[in-house]
Amino acid sequence: MIEIHGKNLSLRTMTQKEMRALWRKFVPEGDKPFVYDEAVIDKMYDLSVEREEWNPTVGIFSKTDEVIGELTLQRIVYSELRCDLAIFLANESYRNKGFGTEAIMLAKKYAKEKLGLKRMYADVSVNNARMRAVMKKCGFMNTKTFKGDMPDGSDRLVYFALL
Repeated sequence: MIEIHGKNLSLRTMTQKEMRALWRKFVPEGDKPFVYDEAVIDKMYDLSVEREEWNPTVGIFSKTDEVIGELTLQRIVYSELRCDLAIFLANESYRNKGFGTEAIMLAKKYAKEKLGLKRMYADVSVNNARMRAVMKKCGFMNTKTFKGDMPDGSDRLVYFALL
């Protein structure tokens, strides 16, 4: 069970009910539609529970305890002291308010202090200017570009940060 508190939000392991609530209000950026399917979300929840030790997923919760996003420390490799970061906020009403920045900073601190990791990576679409700005704000540097490597055919930027 993970529980991390920040100034304006907290990160914590979600219950199944909380994960359902998050995905019910999810609206992706761009044109790709999303259709809520509770059975699919329940499978995602079960996988997150199974993988918690090496692929922890937490909900991003507002001060009022509303789940507003999800953050995952993916592909943790303890022998290399590294992990990958994935994050999303449920919809436009939570973006551009500093929640992503604070969540990433909390995750970096957790990865360093609790997991003993030294490096964190994140993939960002070249089309996602907001996330590129957040990465820079959080101390990440763009280290590599993979041409046409994202699902939509855009370039994938690899960001890196020392913890």
